[in-house]
Amino acid sequence: MPAITQPYEVLLDFTNDTHDCATIQLLRDYGRNTSAVVLLYPGESLTLVLEAGSMYKYALKSHSKVANVSARSWRDIQCEISHLFAASPPSWASSLRGSAGSPASGVTVDRVWRDYRFNVWNDA
Repeated sequence: MPAITQPYEVLLDFTNDTHDCATIQLLRDYGRNTSAVVLLYPGESLTLVLEAGSMYKYALKSHSKVANVSARSWRDIQCEISHLFAASPPSWASSLRGSAGSPASGVTVDRVWRDYRFNVWNDA
């Protein structure tokens, strides 16, 4: 079977399935360029168009919690924001892991941390 040689696009759909607002920003712009932030209200979703196989890095924030994520896929991805902030990986994550340890879903949580510099919520 011949391989695809033409670049093509895939869709990355982030859905805010939490009860709080969340923001999405390119990781390289996090904390610098605040005009490039997308605010998602509960129940909203954002669909990004990516080039298949290319690596994209994002920072997703809810309250003071920030998840640095990497996305690389050759097919469309649906990602619920609550799964990115989970204390332990959801049960479906183990079934999506490939032999190399990278998620077959195409989204990897690189780090979850707290950032109080730009926090507009009271997390005390």
